[in-house]
Amino acid sequence: MNPPSSLRAWIEALEASGRLRRVGREVRLVYELAAISKKYDGESALLFESTDGPAMPIAANVACRREWYADSLGVPPGELLAALQDRQDIRISPAAALDAPFLENVVSKNIDVRKILPLPTYHELDGGAYISAGVFFVQDPDTGTGNVSIHRMHCLESDLFGLLVLPRHLKGMIRRAGARGEPLKAAVAIGLDPLLLLASQLVLSPGEDELCAAGGLLGRAVEVAPAPWSGIPVPAGAEIIIEGEIPPDENRREGPFGEFPRYYSPAAEREIFQVRSVAHRSGAVFHSILPAGFDHLLMGAIPREAGLLRDLQRAVPSVRDAVLPLSGAGRYHCVIQLQKQNEGEAKSALMAALAAHYDVKHAIAVDHDIDIHDPAQVDWALATRFQADKDLFVVPGAWGSRLDPSAEDGVTAKMGMDATVPVGALEGKFRSLRIPGEDEAEI
Repeated sequence: MNPPSSLRAWIEALEASGRLRRVGREVRLVYELAAISKKYDGESALLFESTDGPAMPIAANVACRREWYADSLGVPPGELLAALQDRQDIRISPAAALDAPFLENVVSKNIDVRKILPLPTYHELDGGAYISAGVFFVQDPDTGTGNVSIHRMHCLESDLFGLLVLPRHLKGMIRRAGARGEPLKAAVAIGLDPLLLLASQLVLSPGEDELCAAGGLLGRAVEVAPAPWSGIPVPAGAEIIIEGEIPPDENRREGPFGEFPRYYSPAAEREIFQVRSVAHRSGAVFHSILPAGFDHLLMGAIPREAGLLRDLQRAVPSVRDAVLPLSGAGRYHCVIQLQKQNEGEAKSALMAALAAHYDVKHAIAVDHDIDIHDPAQVDWALATRFQADKDLFVVPGAWGSRLDPSAEDGVTAKMGMDATVPVGALEGKFRSLRIPGEDEAEI
């Protein structure tokens, strides 16, 4: 299929292929919507047609399988990372749209987002209702360059959200706007197609615009229109646009919130987002990403995998593939497949993986006969090809994830495990069991 042009186009494709379930009965926003989403996670996309909140359907689990991302790119599942590698270096600037349906309904006075949008509460100890699929579009106050990223949004009041902004590009923009004595304007899009969401998670250099990278993934320019209050260019196909300001020196208590490691991120004083406008298309669909669900984990893991694989192959050409398993939260564990030509290559690849992204905490190197997408095969390689006294190394005091509860303010230990056999030994001492004809055998 051609890359989808909008969330609703993607929903139509999912339904046409039998991958979407419609939920017709009224569903409670507090916990029940999350519970049903989790039950069908990795199995079906969901469209909740009725909730006990504002009359707006909610889409969930829309990209909860790796194969679905490959489908949205128009490639076989096994070529997903290669396609991303080919496309993520392509830059296509956005183009002005002829139409922006989100302008059909604009609220800029007496705003109460709780009466406009159906906001779910996901976990039992969450601090309240959240927007989990809000994609922030901002412009650098010094250069005007665009930046696109996702941040959780805790609804604190009718027109106020608390944010979690980690020390990346948006954090620096808030700081630079503050140095000018100004809040940072932002437009938040809800209801985008899978490839735009994927583009928001690409690890780009400062000053690169994810909208241009999204054009490369799509193979065409992203059509944008100015948001009604800020004028910030946003995807014209978005279902909902929330605009507002992030003041540089005003914080409120945000959280707790169940995050991707499947633990709660504790409450703390964090940045706020003051709402100035809410715009949405008629018949808009709200998008919910189940925190720590496959949607959430894959959206972060797949772009990281593509960038990581490129870095690893530059460092060690014998690297064939890499994966960030969802069992490791799609961030913390990395499995690397090599077809070794020389001893020492596995350890070099392990060191490169641990340095390539601060989230990677444990890396495992395996031979090319191991399917790195099968945890049982990786576990078997560790059980039979790894000796801790010579195949393990630990790096203490490294920069890691602030959301890892075992880390100390993001400082963590990193570990590499070499579960490869000596060069040439796969046909000798380490020749695995094979039964001739087993693939064709039938009763």
